[in-house]
Amino acid sequence: MTGPIGAFLVLDFLAAALTHWIAFLSLAALIGSLALDLLVLPHTPELRVGRRRLQILGVGCAVLLGLTTVAEAVLRGRTMTGAGLPAVLSALPVIFRSTHFGHVWLLRLMLVAVILCSAGFARRDARMLALAGAIGVAFTTAVTGHAGDWGDRTLTAVVDWVHVVASSSWVGGLISLSIVGGGGMMTAWPAPLFETIARRFSRMAGWSLLGVLVSGGYNAWAQVRMPAAMWSTPYGRVLSVKLLLVLVLIGLGALARYTIVARLPHHRAGGRLFVYVSREACLGLAVLACTAVLVHLMPARHAMHAGHHASAPPESVALARERPDPSLPPSRGEREGE
Repeated sequence: MTGPIGAFLVLDFLAAALTHWIAFLSLAALIGSLALDLLVLPHTPELRVGRRRLQILGVGCAVLLGLTTVAEAVLRGRTMTGAGLPAVLSALPVIFRSTHFGHVWLLRLMLVAVILCSAGFARRDARMLALAGAIGVAFTTAVTGHAGDWGDRTLTAVVDWVHVVASSSWVGGLISLSIVGGGGMMTAWPAPLFETIARRFSRMAGWSLLGVLVSGGYNAWAQVRMPAAMWSTPYGRVLSVKLLLVLVLIGLGALARYTIVARLPHHRAGGRLFVYVSREACLGLAVLACTAVLVHLMPARHAMHAGHHASAPPESVALARERPDPSLPPSRGEREGE
């Protein structure tokens, strides 16, 4: 489609993808910063400044998460109604009251409020409450995305929830560690402190990566189904780019783990580790950008199914419409009446 309408659709797509990217980034940095604080960083005076940075990061991410939650509600309302902004705003109360998305998004708004009230405090119980709220927000992300096509209490939704939490812990942890160790702080840590943080973070990243690989593999199978869809559909091509970035990210993490962390305490290179972590964090931003684009693309399972209909005889297409493939749940657009 060309002309003003085509340009408008492209801008609309970019605005929605950007909103989701900021939301994913905020959630990842929030979960990663809280996990880093609670599971990795020891309670020592040398980390007072670093912990203060994490608190500021957490509050900033909570604010962005609240803003993007409102923006996503407006965008979803626009998709449901097909109307302009004034009509969407007037329809939001009905959407919140009468739709599945609205019910989940009300829960999300309450969770964001809990995070806003607790993320800025240094007390451990407040930080744990904020982390629990962020994990709850990850659930709302999973059940309102493509994984929610199967339902809220299905294996696909649970696996995607695990994927969101694990990837947020991994990528968000990298972002948070690069912030804590920035400005030369990582190189100034005493050797025992550096060793403790490096080993604990490597352990957390390893478990997070395992969760990402297992859940991501299942998600790829659920959304793609056929290998040919990886290069023949827009969803598959963007997913291929994302997988390539993840492989590079894993490679950098392996280099840091086996050239620096594995040689501790005899080999200490805070500057080198900071370079690795910063590069991995940048790649993580690109991975989240791919995820934001995938949210707004038709899953490959539906695209390939539609392609088969387009190439089939008319009578076969009519029969398929009367008897849809039971293995394919309705897409989000079909559920919302697009």
